[in-house]
Amino acid sequence: MLRQTFLRGLPGLALLGAAGPAHAQFPGSAAISLVMPYPPGGLGDYLARLVAKNLGEELGVSVVVENKPGANGAIGATVVAKARPDGHTLLCVPASTLTSNPWLMKNVGYDPLKDFTPLARLIEFPNVLMVTPDFPARTVQELIDVARRKPGSVNYGSVGVGSSTHLQAEMFKRAAGIDVVNITYKGSAPALQDLVAGQVQMMFDNLPSAFPLISGGKVRALAVTGARSSPVLPDVPTVASALPGFVEVTWWAILAPPGLPADVAAKLSDSLQKIARQPDFVKLMGDRGGVIVAGGPDDLRAAIQSEAEKTGQLIKDLGITAQ
Repeated sequence: MLRQTFLRGLPGLALLGAAGPAHAQFPGSAAISLVMPYPPGGLGDYLARLVAKNLGEELGVSVVVENKPGANGAIGATVVAKARPDGHTLLCVPASTLTSNPWLMKNVGYDPLKDFTPLARLIEFPNVLMVTPDFPARTVQELIDVARRKPGSVNYGSVGVGSSTHLQAEMFKRAAGIDVVNITYKGSAPALQDLVAGQVQMMFDNLPSAFPLISGGKVRALAVTGARSSPVLPDVPTVASALPGFVEVTWWAILAPPGLPADVAAKLSDSLQKIARQPDFVKLMGDRGGVIVAGGPDDLRAAIQSEAEKTGQLIKDLGITAQ
């Protein structure tokens, strides 16, 4: 049964600034700027504001979210890569900004391993594979069978070349041995609208965006892309149940500029991992389909390397470039 707590939307955290106690315990009393390289209102912004609130309380300083959207996160990431390494400028970013952008963009402006100090990998979110309600498939295998019978007849929506919605669909296409056609949109909302209307027949998207449409019967969820079923969609199987080994998640991490002093990096990393394990954080993220990782710098560095290798190979094979 669908968990209704998931429907409590994202807007509530827009009011979080977040201010810490008046006494400053962190090196220096200046506010910390947590750069979110995407617009306000989405999942990433919600996560950043929750992290800012809790980090401010943990460190005893104010933490302020700064939205610097553009170029799939590259604009905000570049700002942080060039910032002063004093611990007062941080980056909250999804995997794609670190692992896809360097392959898609000729001059991305940063090296994901050399130009940042990795601090923590906080959380993973599976995407969900959906079809329009009248599509003649109720399982992943039935979708594959339809696409095989009529190659090129199934269109999928994505929110941009190189986005997770695009790359996961292409990975699915390759793993299933089918021919489905990418229709690119400028955002998740218009893509989902066309999915509801039947202009495209399938789409991968993150759970928070898709859940209201799934619970309202506007679209049909066939599978989630995580290693196991999501607690918020307990009756929906994994893609891997039909295509063994297909596990694709979007993770979010916090990084700092390069050259951050080791003691400051350790303090921030420990605080962020502690925050990710706090019951309120676990519940709020879990209600939105998130799976806590709470990994440190080594975990984050390894995740960047492995994800970049896999994603980079796919981008090279398909000849994808940013538009």
